[in-house]
Amino acid sequence: MGSRPPHRPHRGELRRAGIQPPPLDLQRRHRPLPGGHHVILHRVRQVREASLGPDAADLSVAREYLAGDLLALFGGQEPRDQRHSARTARWLLERGHDGDHDLLVAALLHDAGKGAQRTRDRIVHVVTEWLPEPLVAGEASRFEMRRALARSRAHSERGADLLVSAGASPRVIELTRLHHRPPGRDAMLALLQRADAAT
Repeated sequence: MGSRPPHRPHRGELRRAGIQPPPLDLQRRHRPLPGGHHVILHRVRQVREASLGPDAADLSVAREYLAGDLLALFGGQEPRDQRHSARTARWLLERGHDGDHDLLVAALLHDAGKGAQRTRDRIVHVVTEWLPEPLVAGEASRFEMRRALARSRAHSERGADLLVSAGASPRVIELTRLHHRPPGRDAMLALLQRADAAT
């Protein structure tokens, strides 16, 4: 058995013991919300639309750019993921990227590895963008965020494996595998990430 980390009393325990807890330094401990209020509104919209499936235009885009096992892989996603992925591809098409076939296929299938991922895990994945790393990754994480985050982050690798089995091009597999990592100098990956974040 491993040793347990030392107990660190929380603020309520300190007060009950008659000890004044140190003031919270919110500037140091918490990161500002990325992107400001429009990001929050976008996330609220995502939660509201989570129960919606793809519409006719979404399915039309999928049928135009996918065939065979890749189309079956798209159809095997949760309806909310089909909708999101098709909207990601449509965002790219609306901006003139109709000739980037690998980019559009990756947009349609970048979340194929999510499967029936729990809603709780999806929420944790988004919320942890705003939390300090020690709170998320700490051994004594009270909210079990570490496990939920690990399950959520693993979808990129699972999706890439599914794409290998379905016969996708090496570039589509690479874009899917890396779509949550820093893009570096990969302009196509950066564009996929912009489209993903916008939808």
